[in-house]
Amino acid sequence: MQIKKEYTRELIITTAKELFLKKGFSKTSMRDIAQAVHIGVSNIYNYFASKDELFRTILAPLISELERIMHEHHNMDYQDQFLQYACGKSDEMIKEHTQAYFRLINDYRDELKLLLYQAQGSTLETFIDDYTEKSTHQILVFMNDFKQKHPRYSVIHTTFTYHVHVVWMFSFISEIIKHQLSAQEIKKAIDDYIQFEFVGWRALMNQHQ
Repeated sequence: MQIKKEYTRELIITTAKELFLKKGFSKTSMRDIAQAVHIGVSNIYNYFASKDELFRTILAPLISELERIMHEHHNMDYQDQFLQYACGKSDEMIKEHTQAYFRLINDYRDELKLLLYQAQGSTLETFIDDYTEKSTHQILVFMNDFKQKHPRYSVIHTTFTYHVHVVWMFSFISEIIKHQLSAQEIKKAIDDYIQFEFVGWRALMNQHQ
C-alpha cells in the first residue's frame, strides 16, 4: 500500500511538471492534473494541500540548489579562497563557479524554465526578485568585510552594481535555456561567461595598487 502511495505521489509530480511546463502554473488546474494521472481531483488533495504546494514541491530541489550556491559563494569562510583569486595566486574560484553554473543549468533545466517563465500566479512568482535582493545584500556584506580585512584591494560599495550582477546571472541562464543549447555548448558558454566576469573583478580589485 505504501509503495502504491509513493508511486502515485511521484506520478502526480511528474505529470504536473509536464503540464506546468506546457501551460504554466496559472493555466493548469488540479482537475487537469487529475485527469492526466487518471485519478479523482479529491485524491490529489490526499497528497498535496494545494496546487501551489505541488508547484513548490516540484521546484524544491532547484530552490535548495540556488540557496546553496548563494551561501557557499558568499559566506565569510570563502574569503581566503577569494583572496587567493584576487592576488592572482589561484583560479580555483573560477573552476568552482563554472562547475556550479553547469550543474545548475544542466541538472535543473526544466525547473529553471518553470521558475523563470511559468511561475506567474504562484507564491514563487517573485522568487527571482526576492533572491536577487537577498543575494545582493549578502554580496555587499561579503565584499565590505573583505575590504576591511584586506584594505589594499578595491571593492565596489554600490548596492545597485551588485544587484545588476545577479540580474545578469539570471539573464545569462535564461538565454541559455531559450536557445536550447547542448551540454557541450552550455559548458563552453559558461566557461566564457565566468572568464569574462572574473577577469573583470580581478582587474577592478587591483586597480589602486
